Amino acid sequence: MRIIALAAAAASLVVPAAADDTWLLPTPGIYCPAEGQDVFPITVTPRGGMGIDGLDCSDVRLTRGRARSASCWANGGYRVDLDVDLLVLPSGAMLHDSVIYRRWTGPLPCPRS
Repeated sequence: MRIIALAAAAASLVVPAAADDTWLLPTPGIYCPAEGQDVFPITVTPRGGMGIDGLDCSDVRLTRGRARSASCWANGGYRVDLDVDLLVLPSGAMLHDSVIYRRWTGPLPCPRS
């Protein structure tokens, strides 16, 4: 029984607290489609917000390959929930709706292929 308790305590030290999972978000910035697809770019803000699929979201959480937020605003000021697929790749790029997005530091708008 002590081994299980010690293992659980050690695991809690390795992973940040469940209440703060914004560390899972990629580096803040503008992410453009890697191959110039005609889709909205993704923006990541320094305080855990994200602009994705035309929505402006705050308090975004990444879990099991999904981005979720209960506080997003759409055109017209409508408040909606966010629940979309989003993977952050080891390179820092993101995969969403079969499109790879890479951080863009050049002039906007995003380049076309």
